[in-house]
Amino acid sequence: MARESARLKVRVECLLSGTGVAMPVIEVLESVGSTNQHLLQASDQREQAPRACLAMSQTAGRGRRGRMWHTAPGKNLALSLAWPLSRSLVPPAYPVGAGTGVVRALEEFGLSHVRLKWPNDLMVGDAKLGGILVEQRLGSASVPGRLVVGIGINLASVETLDLGRPVIDLAALGVDVDLLELASHVIAQQCRLHSVLMKEGLASLAPELERMDMLRDQPIEVLDSGARGRALGIDPESGCLKVRFEDGVTRTLHSGEVSVRRCEHV
Repeated sequence: MARESARLKVRVECLLSGTGVAMPVIEVLESVGSTNQHLLQASDQREQAPRACLAMSQTAGRGRRGRMWHTAPGKNLALSLAWPLSRSLVPPAYPVGAGTGVVRALEEFGLSHVRLKWPNDLMVGDAKLGGILVEQRLGSASVPGRLVVGIGINLASVETLDLGRPVIDLAALGVDVDLLELASHVIAQQCRLHSVLMKEGLASLAPELERMDMLRDQPIEVLDSGARGRALGIDPESGCLKVRFEDGVTRTLHSGEVSVRRCEHV
């Protein structure tokens, strides 16, 4: 979709103009299995520029723990961004930091009440608006690795997703936004944040993260174990969730280990 790719490129260039941030190579596809996999398996393995891939529909998208995330044409944002990786490690708090960038982008469209539900959900109240999935491919001495950030946001017709949980979309929130316009703001925010997150982690974003953290000071339940406690916030060093459990002990939960939900009493 050369015309859409060119239009999206122009919009991102305008948003990044004067920032000194590297402009990504941009492509818009009619349909793809997974935007994350498309970028992880891109044929030009030596390319040093960041890349962004937007799909009008996604047939085999994945969320956390391998959950499927299908997107109908024009009804969802299915976007991934990729950066080459040297042998340096990705800071463990990077996925949470990527979430702050998506919230920032949505706030530019007047959505002031989107929050992050640790580790990777975008929430409005108790309903899911979208999610983030960060993956990486290790490199070698001759071929750089890749870091890929996948972002999904519900635009409309959320009832078709059948996620078995409360969900919401931008249309229901009164936001009528062009898909390319939304994608351009999300891409620009992620590109601005990438070098900050790689060098500093969440250190400079701590006040913003505290504002966006949906679970902070809330009673929660760890679904895997049934353990209950109160969330104390996201650790800016590790990206882990700090929880004071019913036994009085404070522990940290690592992304990928557990899911959490609000519970009525602790």
